[in-house]
Amino acid sequence: MRILRRPLRLCALVALVVLAAGCRVQLTTEVNVKADGSGVITQGIGFDAAALKRVGDPELAIRADDLRQAGWEVDPLERDGDIAWLRVHHAFADPAEGTALLAQLSGPQGPYRDMVVARTSGLLSSTVSVKGEIDTTAGLAMFGDDKLAAALGGDASGGLLARIEKEEGRPAASMVGLTFAVDVNGTKKSWNATFVDGGVQLVRASGSEGHLLRTLETILVVVLVLLTATVIALRVRARRLRTRRLMRRRRSW
Repeated sequence: MRILRRPLRLCALVALVVLAAGCRVQLTTEVNVKADGSGVITQGIGFDAAALKRVGDPELAIRADDLRQAGWEVDPLERDGDIAWLRVHHAFADPAEGTALLAQLSGPQGPYRDMVVARTSGLLSSTVSVKGEIDTTAGLAMFGDDKLAAALGGDASGGLLARIEKEEGRPAASMVGLTFAVDVNGTKKSWNATFVDGGVQLVRASGSEGHLLRTLETILVVVLVLLTATVIALRVRARRLRTRRLMRRRRSW
């Protein structure tokens, strides 16, 4: 899968936009999982008017061409009230690919930890689930670049956090919101997080599909097949018995 060969750290790219813009930005991750374990992951980035003005072209800011090369599809910019949304999405064929996409999306230092898409199947039902953690305790520093920090001798953001907070007169973390939403076979849940006094939230969502009717139909078909086979076998046996009796009678004549 291309997603495993080219990690993108999309949330980190988004954070760089936040740090550069210093305005209100909303991050939204949506995970939609069908009953068979396939689905779609959508990452949305919402800019208020001030952020959009400072960012310019959002596609250039988040390196949309790199995302396309890695298999993500970039949707046209869409406005919802005073927020302009840029969304990218990537389909997955099975739970393993969905899990890999979530790992790619966050990276090892990002807010999504141990996120797993899973599917279990039994005789009477199958269940799809999304489990993991949202951890924002490190604040916006989790999106920084350690190499940049070492080169500049500053924090992991290269000094941008301090500069933005001085210019805006408020914590940079207060300018960023995060929402993680899931739809697992029709069961919907969402979690909201901030990077101000952040913490850890458990993500647990599952949806089941009953197989009782399908199982009963299968049993009925099997029973009908067995009955049909039994009837045919009995008729064949009865015919053979009649044939034997006729042959015996002829011999007795």
